Amino acid sequence: MALPKLNDKPKYELVIPSTDNRVRFRPYLVKEEKVLMMALESQDKVSALNAVVDTIIACVDDDIQKKNLTLFDIEYMFIMIRSKSVGEVTDIGIKCQKCDAVNEIPIKLDDVEIKRDDNENYDIELEENISLKMKYPNFIDVLKSEESKGSETDKAFDMIGKCIDSVTTEEEHISMNDVSQKEVNDFIESLNTTQFGMIRTFIEKMPKVQKEIEFTCASCKEHNEVTLQGIDDFF
Repeated sequence: MALPKLNDKPKYELVIPSTDNRVRFRPYLVKEEKVLMMALESQDKVSALNAVVDTIIACVDDDIQKKNLTLFDIEYMFIMIRSKSVGEVTDIGIKCQKCDAVNEIPIKLDDVEIKRDDNENYDIELEENISLKMKYPNFIDVLKSEESKGSETDKAFDMIGKCIDSVTTEEEHISMNDVSQKEVNDFIESLNTTQFGMIRTFIEKMPKVQKEIEFTCASCKEHNEVTLQGIDDFF
């Protein structure tokens, strides 16, 4: 006689932010939560990111390619799955901006949204005959950047390169997939401050998982307005 399998059927739906595709999912199970907790406790970004993505793949019923998921897809999908796994309302410890006292604030995870720029623009004109087509880095891009052994500055430049999809000149259209990493780095280093600033602005305006929180500190009674952003803020 075999024991029954519990909670293995998808029950809920969510929309993948970058594609608007609707997928069905189930809450994560104890075996998946155990792996998640161990990865998060390790303080290793690569292990934690892999564990989060593996959990999403395990819980989503539809066939999705993790290499196509952006970082904000991963953050949003995981928070939605977590809301159905541990409860739609969870208490999060938030420091008071005045006295640093930690306040336990109830957060409704279902209300978390993707913050997008109303004037989203993937095209950047560097000069009259040279322009860039930008893209949002996918999971594999982020993972490779985190796994690299360079400095934080090296990782930042590497991520900037992964956000450039192609370069168009008067004579040709060049995909960044067709050139070496050294050529990408040399191209970025040849930019002037204004041109580099336009690329940084695109990256800074990338969609983010975000929620605005207001609370009165239980210790000093200061009114706080805080923005939660990214997976770490929702734990």
